[in-house]
Amino acid sequence: MYEYEQIMTFDQPMMMAGSSSTASTSSPVKKKKSIKSDNSLDLRGPMEVDGSVKSMASVTFNGDFSVRDRIEAYGDLKVSGNLSCAGKVKSMGNVKVNGAVVCMDKVKIFGKLKINGSLEVQGDLEVWGALTINGYLKCRTLTAYASLTTVGDQSWYEAEEGETVHGAKLVQR
Repeated sequence: MYEYEQIMTFDQPMMMAGSSSTASTSSPVKKKKSIKSDNSLDLRGPMEVDGSVKSMASVTFNGDFSVRDRIEAYGDLKVSGNLSCAGKVKSMGNVKVNGAVVCMDKVKIFGKLKINGSLEVQGDLEVWGALTINGYLKCRTLTAYASLTTVGDQSWYEAEEGETVHGAKLVQR
């Protein structure tokens, strides 16, 4: 046996190097049926939502989230972390993605969309404001009514069944 070889078992939480055995490795996943509010929502994950998330103002997701139904924000929508949504997503304001988002249905954004990470839409994506990609975007169809900008050589997008961009297509280096 080598000096640094260790045997890992799965009956105990895995500890990262340098962490103490008294520290918690992860916070418990919160479960909600649906979340609705007339005010802004600032949600902290990890969280699983069996229903929908709807706010008459803005919605902020911080952490890891799984939403089984739709997400509606009548203000801005911000994601910092990982988000999985099985239903439609609609935002009347701007959308900012810092992390990874996967949507199983169509996404409609009436403001700007800024991606720092990845956005995967298995349905149609419609963006009325400027679209900026610093990372990766994948969707079935893309309709952008303003400009589409990719930032750097590592940023790209693919629209499987076609795209319509009414504004300028730009590459920012």
